[in-house]
Amino acid sequence: MTWSISQARAHISEVMDAALEKGPQWIERRENQRVVVLSEADFKRLASEYPTVADLILRFPGDLEDLPKRRPARIFSNDSD
Repeated sequence: MTWSISQARAHISEVMDAALEKGPQWIERRENQRVVVLSEADFKRLASEYPTVADLILRFPGDLEDLPKRRPARIFSNDSD
């Protein structure tokens, strides 16, 4: 369901209950500016479907030699001293 922002403000408990019981709820701020309220269980399920950056790095199929050479970190000096 899509709620206007004024409806959502006035009925925040209902928005949250609907997200828990019926699924994601959309709140529309302006034309084409919407946010989605969803249950923590739905969020965790969706987040678990995608690997983390650490997972991607640990599953890198190549060798270290396949990676580009690291450049040294930039060091900025404070000239005001």
